[in-house]
Amino acid sequence: MKKVIAIMFAALVTAGAYAFGPFDPNEKVLKSFNETFSTAQDVKWEEFPNYFSVSFLNGGVRSKVNYDKEGNMMSALRYYAPQLLPLNILNKITKENPKKKLFGVTEITFNGTIAYYIKLEDNTHWYTLKVDVDGNSQQTEKYRKV
Repeated sequence: MKKVIAIMFAALVTAGAYAFGPFDPNEKVLKSFNETFSTAQDVKWEEFPNYFSVSFLNGGVRSKVNYDKEGNMMSALRYYAPQLLPLNILNKITKENPKKKLFGVTEITFNGTIAYYIKLEDNTHWYTLKVDVDGNSQQTEKYRKV
């Protein structure tokens, strides 16, 4: 009886490890990802009921991309230094905020639209600007430093 229980326990542990262990998405998603991000490193996949999500590092930029089950990109997040912004946006934001230091960027792509959330700081506050691809910006956050 002890052997049967030990075998059942081992089978449960093995099945549990397999269910939550590393996996590859379906062929369509993997093909789409590899065609776009052939040099990606530190790739980590997650599966959700209607989509796959992949986090990775590509060219020094931390990214997270969501794909539907057919391999179509649904949305993407990229995190990077302000110096990697498109030059027209970097120039405009720097000119409009001469006394603030640009700190970091979160780029969001959703439904074919790109928005840049740029963090800035001065001696007393942190700021977040939402900037579109044309460089139009609006402040979305302002926090006092303590």
